[in-house]
Amino acid sequence: MKIKNKIFAKISSPKAIILIVILTSLVYANSLKNSFVRDDYVVIVNNDFVKSWKNFPLIFTKDYLTSISEIKHFGTRDIGSGETTYRPVVTISYFIDYSLWKLNPFGYHLTNLLLHIFNAILLYVFINLIAKNKKIALLTSLLFTLHPANSEAVNGIAFREDLLAFLFFISSFILFIKLTDYAGRKKVLCYIGSLVLFLLALFSKEMALVLPILFILYDYSFSFGEKTKNTFRSFRFGYAGYFFAALLYLWIWKLIKGDIGEFFIAYPYPGGNFYTNLLTMSGVFVTYIQWLFLPINVHPAVSDDPSFIFSSFFNPRALLCVGVIIFSLALAIKIHRRSKKISFFLLWFFITLLPVSNIFPISNLMASRYLYIPSVGFCFLIAYLLFKLSKLKVLFASLGALRKAAKNTAIVLLGVYSIFTITQNSIWRNDIILWSTIVEFYPSNAFARTSLGECFGKKGLLKEAAKEYRIAISLNPHYSPAHRALGIYYYEKGMLEESIKEFEKTIELNPNSPSAHTNLGASLGNKGLYPKAIGCFKKAINIDSGYTSAYNNLGVTYARMKKWSDAKNAWEKVLKIKPHDKNAQDSLEKLKRLGYYNE
Repeated sequence: MKIKNKIFAKISSPKAIILIVILTSLVYANSLKNSFVRDDYVVIVNNDFVKSWKNFPLIFTKDYLTSISEIKHFGTRDIGSGETTYRPVVTISYFIDYSLWKLNPFGYHLTNLLLHIFNAILLYVFINLIAKNKKIALLTSLLFTLHPANSEAVNGIAFREDLLAFLFFISSFILFIKLTDYAGRKKVLCYIGSLVLFLLALFSKEMALVLPILFILYDYSFSFGEKTKNTFRSFRFGYAGYFFAALLYLWIWKLIKGDIGEFFIAYPYPGGNFYTNLLTMSGVFVTYIQWLFLPINVHPAVSDDPSFIFSSFFNPRALLCVGVIIFSLALAIKIHRRSKKISFFLLWFFITLLPVSNIFPISNLMASRYLYIPSVGFCFLIAYLLFKLSKLKVLFASLGALRKAAKNTAIVLLGVYSIFTITQNSIWRNDIILWSTIVEFYPSNAFARTSLGECFGKKGLLKEAAKEYRIAISLNPHYSPAHRALGIYYYEKGMLEESIKEFEKTIELNPNSPSAHTNLGASLGNKGLYPKAIGCFKKAINIDSGYTSAYNNLGVTYARMKKWSDAKNAWEKVLKIKPHDKNAQDSLEKLKRLGYYNE
């Protein structure tokens, strides 16, 4: 028999695990060469929080969280962990990584890859417990670990919460299933272990909140026949513990966060209201389904993609998308008696997407990383249907031919997924490649264009940066970040009049931007207009008293005016806000060397 025909033949768990490890490692090997990108700078590179174990106790205080309004100030002052929701498990992993690797991205990517491999192994165990079939379990795990839709969660270091949440989510579920195998003390320990793992999943990412719903669905699908007489007792002493754990998590989150109203104000519903959100999310869900079945255009998404916004139910695309969702849910319910496994994993997909369905508005309309847990449902269904196909007896085809077709289909799928995922990994090589890819998918998006321009600017490619800023402004003349970015370009080129014009336009569009006032002040200061520059810096400080860039520039301007005492006070203020600010430290040292420190 040929080797390829043995791939999904009888296979022991150790061999299955080895195969999972080897294939995942090979496909994701090129991800280890990737740099830090996007949100990695907020939570790691430009964030001092995870760079000292002295900050570890702050994880359990309000200083851990970063408010949504403070995110834009990362790098200019201490803003906490960079997380806007309570995810201490993820942050602890960054503490460990920084201790081992400092700012070497290889180590962080290696951690993500190891987590992904371990998750695939856990999934193999989990599916084997439900399907009682190692072939289905292995194929499900391989489809999951190689699927390009899951590559974003693996490649984005700042998206590690999805990996960690999955790890504890599936581990908790495994122990929940194993509860029926134990009695007495072992059963209690297994139950406590499942509860603890559920809490760890919650403290990794909020998506784990739906786990108790899946427990109930699992029991209804596979165990209620045995538990009918003890349904109330099962709820009281079983599910109740998980719901209590969820409430405990929400209480701790509220305790740490304080006022949670910011989340309901910061992000409006897509389309403006709950009704349009339902229509819009139906389109997003159908896109997720398309990405899973045909992953040819899986890509990093932007948060403000207007193409998904449906304002009317009678929009043809909205009708189609709502129809697909209703059909899928109806099928899951209808088929329950005939195939509980298909029903369970169809519902798994939709239930695990609930936390990112904007019932409570979140920052991103969609993201392929949100599929990391939901994709389990899809991967199981494909594996299960291929296995059933290999066992099907029909008049027009021999059993051997169908078995061969199923195996070949599985091999082709895994091969195609591997190629697409390797390609996806390369997209995350650096910020320029990443944002260039995003611009390919969103050429008319001012945010994407401006972000790409800023990446060019950081690499000293100022001409390319300016081109993107101008395109962004032509697409959306009212997009203030593009005007500010173009102003910075002019400033760095010494074109002060042009920079002043762009910064004034930025302030016109966004008068409460401390960065724009500071930029304008810097340009005025370079023209020798010191009083006007000082006025701009003070406006920035009035808007945000913790904006260190304004104080630093204020110190520079006072120094130019030989007002040494005022300059010293400005830089000392910086160090009170951000104790390790190098600009302020160097400036004060220079004052001391020149003998002006005590003047």
